[in-house]
Amino acid sequence: MSVTSDILFTYLREMFYAKPSAELDITKLEEDYVMLGKGLMYIAHCLAQYYEFANALAKGDLSIQAPPPENELASPLKSLHASLKHVTWQSQQVAKGDYKQRVDFMGEFADAFNTMVEQLADRQYKLENEINVSQKHAQALEHHAYRDALTGVYNRFFGMMTLNEWVDEKKQFALIFVDMDNLKYVNDKHGHQDGDIYIINVANHLREFSQDTVLCRVGGDEFMLLIPSVDGDAVRNRMEELQKEIQSDKYLEGKDYYYSISYGIVHVDENNDLTSSNILSIADERMYEHKRARKKERQQ
Repeated sequence: MSVTSDILFTYLREMFYAKPSAELDITKLEEDYVMLGKGLMYIAHCLAQYYEFANALAKGDLSIQAPPPENELASPLKSLHASLKHVTWQSQQVAKGDYKQRVDFMGEFADAFNTMVEQLADRQYKLENEINVSQKHAQALEHHAYRDALTGVYNRFFGMMTLNEWVDEKKQFALIFVDMDNLKYVNDKHGHQDGDIYIINVANHLREFSQDTVLCRVGGDEFMLLIPSVDGDAVRNRMEELQKEIQSDKYLEGKDYYYSISYGIVHVDENNDLTSSNILSIADERMYEHKRARKKERQQ
C-alpha cells in the first residue's frame, strides 16, 4: 500500500469514527490524489454537519438549524426535521382543543397519532355532555331548593337567606311585607283554582317592581320584597302603582270579587342594629296597619 493510500484510508476511518477530529494534510498526498483528498474533506464536513444535526434530533432539539441546502447527505434528516416540527405544532393545537388535526404522513406514527386525537375528541365530547347534564341537574336542584313551585318566584328559604346576608353585610335596603286581601273568600266561594290564579297574578305584578328586586313567596298569601339602596318615597310610590295594577288585573273582568294587597315597608341602612326577625316583625305590624286603614276606607 502506498503512502497516499495509507493516508486516505486512515482519514476515511477517522472520518466515520473520530468524526470532527478527523484531519487530512493535502500536502502529503501525491498530486493525482489531491482532488480526491479535497472531495473527501468536503464529505467529512457534510458528515460532521449530519452527525450534529442527527444527535440534536435524537435528543428532541427541534430548534437546531438544519444543514445548508448543498449538504445532500442531510436531506432525509431535514425532511424528518420538518415533519417533526409540523407534528409538534399539530400536537400543540390538539392540546388547545383542536381535535380536527390529522397526520397523513409518517406511516404507523400517523395512524397512532390520528387514533389518539379521535379518542381525545370522543372523550371531550362525552365529558362536555356529562358537564351539561350535571349543570342541568344542579340548576334543577337549585330551582327546587330556592323557587316557589306555584309562582316561580323565590321561596321563603331563599328570601330569609338573602335577608340575613344583607343584614350581616350592613347593606342599605327596603323590605316590603305583602299580604293578599280577600284570598280566603276567593278560595271558599270560587275554588282553589281561582285562588291559585289570584296568587300567580299578584306575583306577576310584584315581579315588575324593579329589575334588582328579590321577590319571595314566604307564605300561602304572603310575599316579601327586598329592594337594594332605594329612596323611601320611591318605594311607596311604586307600591301604590302596583296596587292599582293588581286591582285592575284583566282576569277580574266579569268576576264578583276583587284583587288587593296590604303591605308594610321597613327601610334599613348601614347603621341598622335590628335582626332579621325584628325587621320582619316591624314590616308585619305596618302591613296590618295598612290593611286596617284600607278596610276603614272601604267601609266609609
